[in-house]
Amino acid sequence: MATTGALEALPLRLRNFFARYPPQFYSATALGAQLKVPEGTGASSPVPSPYTPSRNAKKSKQELSAFSAMSKNFLRSDPEHPNPFLPYKNPETGRWRGALISLRRQNELVKLAAKYGVEELLPPSRKSKEYRDTRAVEMGLRVRGTGIGQKVKGHKWERTIESRLEERKQAMLGMPEMIRLWKQRGHGRGWKKYPRK
Repeated sequence: MATTGALEALPLRLRNFFARYPPQFYSATALGAQLKVPEGTGASSPVPSPYTPSRNAKKSKQELSAFSAMSKNFLRSDPEHPNPFLPYKNPETGRWRGALISLRRQNELVKLAAKYGVEELLPPSRKSKEYRDTRAVEMGLRVRGTGIGQKVKGHKWERTIESRLEERKQAMLGMPEMIRLWKQRGHGRGWKKYPRK
């Protein structure tokens, strides 16, 4: 009886939504959408200089993907009960269909549910407070100019400098062996492995 009274206290729009999409199947808790900060990543780690060639760019990409996965993990959909707030890919045909409820209507539903204190019963959405807070945390972890927490295109030479410096270092370490082979084979005769310019 108590749940019926609480349900009747909600506006008609929310009652209709919950009748069509019952919270026991569609809510964020039912879908297992949780926001967890990945282990080993955090804002307390020192920020590398963007100008040193020894900077580990792969690590910053891993941190970026770990935190973006945090918000993407929240927006989940069960194949049996597809989230009406998210696009859905048909497993048989492979075709996508758009979200059943537009972003504008999602926003209105989230505001209305927050007003009545039942926002956690709604399916995961980009408009939910929990998702927005997570995105704000992700955006707060970005450090301008370093590429940490953001996707920075940069010039091609900036993107490839680390791998090129590593190749150059390996070539210099292998140079005595290459010189020995060059002299052994008669200064270029029968030499197949010319170094690239």
